[in-house]
Amino acid sequence: MNGNRIGTGQRERLYASTTATFDGDLDLIAIEYALNGEPVKLTIPEKIHAARILESRGMDLTSIGHRIGSDRSTVAGWKASDWKPGKPVPKPKRPPAECGEARMYRQHLARGEKCDICKAANAAADRRYRLTGSRKEAAA
Repeated sequence: MNGNRIGTGQRERLYASTTATFDGDLDLIAIEYALNGEPVKLTIPEKIHAARILESRGMDLTSIGHRIGSDRSTVAGWKASDWKPGKPVPKPKRPPAECGEARMYRQHLARGEKCDICKAANAAADRRYRLTGSRKEAAA
């Protein structure tokens, strides 16, 4: 059988550079392998450079992330920060516990205090957990 399946023929090869193999800290040969979907380990600056090239060629962020070995949200963050590495967005801190919450009951116990309101909230959360598998209250 001499035929090719549709989509398996020769595809256009992408090049990071035509003459140079290094540009500062960038290994352009490794970037070229990543551009063409070949498995290679890249540093963060190399991933950003490859992602920028692929994005300029019209690829979607999910495909770019798959090719360079990063997550789509990481590539979107690089694009949003003008293709510069940035710090990850910190998770919002949980507000402090207030009296009447199950987690406050555990804090009262640790301090050796008694609070009937928190004890009742903890009992309700335990009942909910046994019935539904979740300690969270149902959304109203």
